[in-house]
Amino acid sequence: MLYGAYAVADDLYFGLIIQPQLFAFFTLVNILQVYWYAYRWKKRVFIAGLALCVAYAGLHIGFWKADERAVLNHSDGAVTFLGVLPAIFIAVGFFPEFYVCVKEQSVEMSNFFIMLDILGGVFSTISLAFDHTFDYVASITYLVVVLLDIVLALMKLYFHIRGTQGRLHRDDSSTIETQTNPVHFGK
Repeated sequence: MLYGAYAVADDLYFGLIIQPQLFAFFTLVNILQVYWYAYRWKKRVFIAGLALCVAYAGLHIGFWKADERAVLNHSDGAVTFLGVLPAIFIAVGFFPEFYVCVKEQSVEMSNFFIMLDILGGVFSTISLAFDHTFDYVASITYLVVVLLDIVLALMKLYFHIRGTQGRLHRDDSSTIETQTNPVHFGK
């Protein structure tokens, strides 16, 4: 949300403006699907989804207007803060994944997804280079994703070489048990 407001106020390319909005929309759809199908909260899910959309739109417009005002007032510190804060949140969001990977000695993420995420960050950074001026603050967000995804790929390679990558390194009885006993959410 913060990066979307920064992208709008800083007048980045349309693709870079719409990207965070689409990501937030699909994230919301994913969360609502969990509650819709797993917990059967039909009416509550609809109301919660509507409330989240309204809250997101209100917060986005508020951050956008605050960032736009900071640009007009030449308050570079506030603009930089609103541009760097999403990169910090993204970096912090990677650490639970790193913790799970180190704990399980395996990266349970597809190579395709990791490479797609890396390429998305690389191409978004390249698209910034074709703007009238290169926006270093905006590039931080994409480069953080690229760097941390490369760390995940290297961890996956390390665990593969070590022989702990994937489900094959786990105890056979727990693998059979999880395959025969499906998990059921809510009743």
